[in-house]
Amino acid sequence: MNNEELVQWVTAEVMRKLGMETQPLTPKTDQPCKRALAIYTGGTIGFEQSLLELQKIQAAHVDVSIVLSAAAEKMLDIDRLKEQLGSNIPLITTQSPYPGKLLREADLVLVPVLTQNTAAKLAYTLADSLPSTLILQGLMLGKPILAASNAADPQDSWRIKMNMGKSSPGFSEALRQNLRKIASYGIELVAVDSLAAASQKLIERIDRKSADILRENQGAPPGKKSLVDAETVKSSASKGLKRIVTDKNAIVTSLARDVAREYGIEIVQAPG
Repeated sequence: MNNEELVQWVTAEVMRKLGMETQPLTPKTDQPCKRALAIYTGGTIGFEQSLLELQKIQAAHVDVSIVLSAAAEKMLDIDRLKEQLGSNIPLITTQSPYPGKLLREADLVLVPVLTQNTAAKLAYTLADSLPSTLILQGLMLGKPILAASNAADPQDSWRIKMNMGKSSPGFSEALRQNLRKIASYGIELVAVDSLAAASQKLIERIDRKSADILRENQGAPPGKKSLVDAETVKSSASKGLKRIVTDKNAIVTSLARDVAREYGIEIVQAPG
């Protein structure tokens, strides 16, 4: 028994003799378990559908914050956005302080409306606007990034319907090349009506990664209770994780909880 386990055992014994029981750490079902930063650029193609997708994401216990570009502030219906996503939703504009903390704490970054202009900036790594700066910094932080590419696609069905699909082959290819370039950087491009489903897959991937790291750290044989200690938390932090998922019988030490709070990591014990 190491020092940390000894402290935990002594604490449990004291609590038991005082007639108190320590409560297992369980996820609060009424509280978000993940954080998403949704960055809106100044396009309208797919805007209404994106609101429906973000509603689905919120319903999956994901806390969503919104960033608006200067163009988005002028072009999008902000009242409509608040009506659909909640009047108290965090809303960052170009007049707000730079949301670096929100970006660092985000589990995933969403671009519900990726415009051709922003796609071009990203393709050539131009950090000269709030969205492009945040997205490029997100890539450098290793954040998973999902972008709905409808507004940036020269052959999107809306453009065709509005008689805007008559670009020359060379111009269309240049726009598609921009999308291919940013996809090669690690930005996952999806159709706007797939944004929620793709987000859920990303969240599941993050949880699997967290569980794999925990098993790797434990090296425990099947049937033995897993232990989440301070070193487990520090190792997870070094790998960029913000969430540790364990089974319901896992032992989580008090020091691990303290270190998790220090690193901004959430420890969740699955109910099943």
